This record gives sequence, structure tokens and C-alpha cells, in this order.
Amino acid sequence: MASKKQAYTALENLPEDKFPKHIFIIPDGNRRYAKKMGRPKLWGHTQGFKTALKLLRFLRPYPVKTVTLWGFSSDNWKRDKKEIEGLMKIFGLIIDKYLNEVLKDKGRFIHLGRRDRLPKNLLKKIKYAENKTRQNSRRIVALALDFAGEDQDIRMLEKAKDLPHGKIDEETLWGLRDSKGLIRSADLIFRTSETRVSDVGWINGKHTVLYFLPDKLFPETEEKDMIDAILYYARTKRNEGV
Repeated sequence: MASKKQAYTALENLPEDKFPKHIFIIPDGNRRYAKKMGRPKLWGHTQGFKTALKLLRFLRPYPVKTVTLWGFSSDNWKRDKKEIEGLMKIFGLIIDKYLNEVLKDKGRFIHLGRRDRLPKNLLKKIKYAENKTRQNSRRIVALALDFAGEDQDIRMLEKAKDLPHGKIDEETLWGLRDSKGLIRSADLIFRTSETRVSDVGWINGKHTVLYFLPDKLFPETEEKDMIDAILYYARTKRNEGV
């Protein structure tokens, strides 16, 4: 494996067309990290929040068009109430802390997932961030909250009932998704602690490259891990049906 210095040099010299255009981050292992360190669960989530911001900031100078952070799965509502309440506050902090940087970078903020079950205060921040950045197009930062592939499929079918009768093509399907066609499937899925993608649905597209760090919990993730993932993507041959 390349040294940290070699990895940075390789990334700096990487041609623009070798970068993934959409990186989807599954930040797994915050609770296990807290247990490992003998701390409360929410402390682990806070450390994960710091790591997420570190990775988002690291990726800013590079030609990555979209970065999505999967913060909360639709299945995560099964967790205890105090943990969920704490997580929702952390997601609000992510928006508070990072929104000005998105604006400065002429980026656009987008939420993926259901909205009807999110706390009103968090939903207010989401709507504000989306409206504030609506005119920007340089890059997209997406936060997936109450998100799951199967859940979105169900909601898409409900929306489809209101469509005029006729042919439903690929673009119509993309328009029914949470991103309304602004975000396509991930080029690179980056996951810590396990070797599975969970219920990401359409995010895991037919040409998506998967990069797993099964031996690292998300708060332990370093910039070099993301560099290694991008370089792995650049080396991966994608025949794309040929």
C-alpha cells in the first residue's frame, strides 16, 4: 500500500476524468467506536460528525460533482428515543456548520429521503439550506436522512399514480426520485466497518464501484482512506455493457 505522501501525490496527478462524479458515503460504526472507547453512543455519533465534515472539506478542491452522506436509514427509527433525538440534533449541526462552506463553494444542498417523520426544527433547516442554495450548480452536497431504497420505491409508485397516462421513460423515473433527477447513481460507494451496501436502492447503480473498509469504524477514517478509495475507483475497469 502506498504511503500517505505517495497517495496524496497520486491523487494530485490524477486526470479529472478518472475521479468519481458522485461519492456516496455510508458512515458505519459510530456506536461501536463509542463502545470501544468506553463512551456513550452519542459521543460516537459526534465523532462521526467530525469525521464527515473532515471528508467533505477534503473533497472540496477535487472534481467530485456530488457527495452524499447517508446519515439515517429508514430502519434506524428502531433505535432508542434518546439516541434518535441526539442524532437529529447532530444532523442540524452538520447543516449549521457546513452550509456557509457550501454557499462559498457555489454548491447546492439537497436532502434525500422522507420528510414527514423528521423533527420540525430539522426540517426547517433542511428547507432553508435547500432554498438558500437552489440557484447553485457547481457541486452538490446531499444529506440522506430517513432514507432507504425500498421506501423510496414505494413513494415513487405513489407519485406515479398522478402522472398522465402514457409511456414512462428513464427520465420520468429519475424525476420521481427524491433528488428530482439532480443526483444519479453513485460512481463510488465508500463504506466503513462492513462489506455490504444495505438498502441504498438506486444509489447502487449498474456501474457503481464499491469500496469497503471493514476493519475501520467511521470515526477512525482518515483522508488517506478516501484517497485510496478514489485511486481504487480510477484503476477499476468498467466495461459498461461492452
